[in-house]
Amino acid sequence: MARGTRSSRYATVVLGVVLAAVLLTAVVFWGRPAEEPSSAPSAAAPAEPSGQPVAEDSPYAGVGTWLSRYRFTREFGGAAPPVTPADVDAMADAGVQTLYLQPAADDPRFPGLLSPDLLGSFLARAHARDVRVVAWYLPRFGDIEGDLRRLEEIAAFRADGHGFDAIAVDIEFTEAVALGPRNAALVELSRRLRAALPDVELGAIVLPPVVTDVLNTAYWPDFPWRELRDLYDVWLPMAYWSDRSEEGLTDPYWYVGENIRRVRDHLGDPCAVVSVVGGYDVDETAEDYAAMVRAATEHRAVGVSVWDWPTTPPAVWPSMRGYDVAGC
Repeated sequence: MARGTRSSRYATVVLGVVLAAVLLTAVVFWGRPAEEPSSAPSAAAPAEPSGQPVAEDSPYAGVGTWLSRYRFTREFGGAAPPVTPADVDAMADAGVQTLYLQPAADDPRFPGLLSPDLLGSFLARAHARDVRVVAWYLPRFGDIEGDLRRLEEIAAFRADGHGFDAIAVDIEFTEAVALGPRNAALVELSRRLRAALPDVELGAIVLPPVVTDVLNTAYWPDFPWRELRDLYDVWLPMAYWSDRSEEGLTDPYWYVGENIRRVRDHLGDPCAVVSVVGGYDVDETAEDYAAMVRAATEHRAVGVSVWDWPTTPPAVWPSMRGYDVAGC
């Protein structure tokens, strides 16, 4: 009799645990916010992105400026490049929090990193001023072995303990390689890069969708957004409103906001992490950049940056200073 009572009580406890687990599962499932995609893919909703999480102190957050190899390396800028590590002080004073720097080129003449001593000096000076440095690289999709080698060298580079804070791939080159092989090379390079650098915060610098969707659909049709979605952490659309002359497209507020919206739409992720690139030229005004900041804020972009440092009027930096948006 006592043994039967213990068995009955045991069965009751087990049944209670099972019912509680079922109830908890139902609450968790039905309590999920409507905008959060289900972990199971379906025709109605895309699969939840599995890309690397972006840290709160992401190098892509806040205010940034850009330098190409022509601005600071001896190989492309001459014996005395126009921008030096000392200029980082002016950047920091202007409120720049991230410097985007091009430390290598897809050029057979230069298989390794460019001006390594200058790279080290830029890193040391930037970090001393609490400026993060994101290395960016432009592949031409004809030699992904060389591209991957350079990108891995960028990730491994150290000078007195200083290294790059993140790496971004500039995805815009359309010459020489036909569309099909180009897309295949882009996806393959991105997959191998993600596998090689699983802990590096990777950015994808992309063509503005307003251009590729509306203005010139032959520029890069069938861009592989979904294949790339889980391979990059941050998306950086090149929303250069100064390039536009078409009626209605020269407004920085509209142009920046529409490009952010379209990037997320293509990715199938309404909260994809975006750090928008704006500008560029000396004729852009503080009002233009304030409009960019307003659009970026409304669309919850984590960062705003300007191409490039030498062509950005000093008077416009106050309109961007202190940008601080957590994303969505």
